[in-house]
Amino acid sequence: MLDWPKLRGAITKGEVLMPWDDGYAASLKRWSSAAEMKSAVIVRPTSAEEVSVAVKYAVANKLPFAVCGGGHSTSGMSSSEGMVIHLGNMRKVEVDQAKMTVSFDGGCLWSDVDSALDAYGLATVGGTVNHTGVGGLILGGGHGWLTAKYGLTIDNLISAQIVTADGSILEASELHNPDLFWTIRGAGAQIGVVTRFTSRVYKQGKVWSGTLTFLPIKLPELVAFANEFHNRGQREGHCLTIVVGYTPDGASRVLSAIPLYHGPEWEAKQYFANLLSIGCITNYTSMMNIAQVNQLQNPMCEYGMRRLQGSGNVMMPLHTTAFQQIADTIWSFHNMYPDVKFCSLLVEIFPTHKLREVSQDATAYANRGEFYDAVTTFGWTNPALDSAVRLCNSKLCAQIRRDNGYEWSRRADSRDKPVGRYLNMEAELVIPRQAYGWNLEKLQMTKRKFDPENIFRKWHGVAEEMGEIE
Repeated sequence: MLDWPKLRGAITKGEVLMPWDDGYAASLKRWSSAAEMKSAVIVRPTSAEEVSVAVKYAVANKLPFAVCGGGHSTSGMSSSEGMVIHLGNMRKVEVDQAKMTVSFDGGCLWSDVDSALDAYGLATVGGTVNHTGVGGLILGGGHGWLTAKYGLTIDNLISAQIVTADGSILEASELHNPDLFWTIRGAGAQIGVVTRFTSRVYKQGKVWSGTLTFLPIKLPELVAFANEFHNRGQREGHCLTIVVGYTPDGASRVLSAIPLYHGPEWEAKQYFANLLSIGCITNYTSMMNIAQVNQLQNPMCEYGMRRLQGSGNVMMPLHTTAFQQIADTIWSFHNMYPDVKFCSLLVEIFPTHKLREVSQDATAYANRGEFYDAVTTFGWTNPALDSAVRLCNSKLCAQIRRDNGYEWSRRADSRDKPVGRYLNMEAELVIPRQAYGWNLEKLQMTKRKFDPENIFRKWHGVAEEMGEIE
């Protein structure tokens, strides 16, 4: 019998919620209702010390647990039938203009960080959907609209406060526990609960961005422009996302493009002249700040439904025939299952030279390659469609990798080769070697040091090889 009063007594400022308590049901909510799970207890701490209490209690009582930041994962990683350590009461943000840094709690959403920085004309590399939690994005690597200019979120991380498996509260940085700091940058969820991050910030003016929509017949021209954009080899941080999907009401097939240009509107329109000349249905571009850019994809990422995301990657150039087949797969699936409201593919053409300046073994993140992320997104309400959606997603991601993607093999002739998988978006379990490549051995050493009992083992584990790579 678990001693819940003892836990309540130890969490003096936070909350310990049982199924009959006010706030319990709200704390179960996730971005994907398919990832929700009833928990024995939910702890909503207010400090690293209370997180430590929760971790110690769960470990001592052999209670499985999960950590919830923004609750955006569609894998179910932030839910548990045992304990959930919900960081939603820890959302403090502090901006230091003199040091050009921002410190923020592990329960923050990117909207918290964006708004705090925007007030000072500053920005950092964050998520492309602003209601994503900071922790999940950062600890898995972290791509964003500013990656092309400043690298990954982990490349801008200066330090972190982390609660490890024995309840210790440690600082991780280049100077303090550098092996732990190496690990959290790419495999953080496997080593502890990060309660505080400190990252570099940059002066950031307005950019030209927004959404353009096109008829499906424009696909060859859009692919041609994407290839041209890539071939420019620019290093100024300009970006492009192309989307295959439907109009918001789900009634019509549509293609979209979201360009981003660091500079005035007249320059942007010259730079993206060939994109604009394709001929769009709608044009909602304007000058805006980065905080607004990080809201552009929010309409297709609403709460209140079952969600699934998947990941692939594309090597350039894109091939029109292959890309058309991928688009047809998406549109045909929607025709077959019209109750699936959201069914789309995003290709994030964020130039990679900056993230590739960091060596493959400098952090646990092992995916620094010259290719772009391709992200699938589904949204539906009927649980009876779960299997059909997951099957379609699996086939679609395999199709993307087969026709235009990069694949890593254990027989890779160089330890500098990327794995070709962005784990933050993976909908299916990835075995350790495929997830972390040649960084796995060092990662396992750190795991044995800080989490010898494999307490943090949800999702893409590192403790054991789960099969051999052919």
